[in-house]
Amino acid sequence: MVRARVTGRRRAVLAAAITLGLVVAGIGAVEIRAARASAAERATLALARVAAAAAAATADAAARAEQTILATERRTHSEETAARARTEASAQLTAQLAAADPILAASEGKVADESTRTTLAAAIDAGRAALATALPALPLADVAARTTAVDAARAAVEQAQAQWQAAADAARGATTPATKPSTPTPAPTSPAVPVFVTSIPTADGDGSNGHLPASVMCLVPWGTDQIGSPQYLRCDAEAALTRLNDAFEAEFGAQLAMDLTYRSYADQVAIRAYFGASAARPGTSSHGLGIALDVQDWPDVYGFGTPRYAWLLANGPAFGWVAPDAVRQNAAYPEFWHFEYRP
Repeated sequence: MVRARVTGRRRAVLAAAITLGLVVAGIGAVEIRAARASAAERATLALARVAAAAAAATADAAARAEQTILATERRTHSEETAARARTEASAQLTAQLAAADPILAASEGKVADESTRTTLAAAIDAGRAALATALPALPLADVAARTTAVDAARAAVEQAQAQWQAAADAARGATTPATKPSTPTPAPTSPAVPVFVTSIPTADGDGSNGHLPASVMCLVPWGTDQIGSPQYLRCDAEAALTRLNDAFEAEFGAQLAMDLTYRSYADQVAIRAYFGASAARPGTSSHGLGIALDVQDWPDVYGFGTPRYAWLLANGPAFGWVAPDAVRQNAAYPEFWHFEYRP
């Protein structure tokens, strides 16, 4: 009986030990699987981190490359803009010199103050010296200053020439005999009429009449006067005139022959001093707004009643260009040559 109880206890202990062993083994397997799963997860996480770091590095490299491209484009654009500005400034100075040369030549011995011609000659020489510099190295501010100097000096000579002309006219009138009307005397030789050409807009214009900035003005592609001076108009007026000229050329086989377009305030002063009340008061001229043009003063070609004048009168308004009532044939101051842009 006792042996049986002992044997039973041993069997129970053995069973309990086996059961415990199985539990411990099961727990160990679970822990191993858990450890193995954690390692896999850690490996996956590590790979994800590596992939994320690689993606971030790629994105950063792409961003840096984009910044480099944008910087290069900005630099290229800036260089192109500067090159265009230098080219335009050079063209403006060249045009000013072309306009100043005939003024200097025609005014010799015909100015109230000879120092104005000396100043103009010096400004022309300085302008040519600036243009002699290679274009990429051309200092933009220097060219603008030279352009302004030539323009101002030319205007001063024109004004001095107008003053000289007025004094000569007055002296000629004062020395004319008041008697002997029946004895005609030869008229004294009249001094040459001052040469008035289209003004060249400058970069520092404030937009007022006669002070238009170059940024709103355009060079008329075909338009030069008889001595080769360039013509400038406000850009919208120039575009409309170019279309009108195309139609005019198709009709007559020749382009519009222009005399004057834009007039600076200084040029308006000089013209008023020479022509008197028949010229617009300075600061009120439509030429000073860049919206007026004068064709050549050729009565047989553009005069009242000619085919060209009739065509311009009839077709000009379709392009925005009209002959104002104030200058029509029966007006107080008829001017067949004058047209204005009124869109």
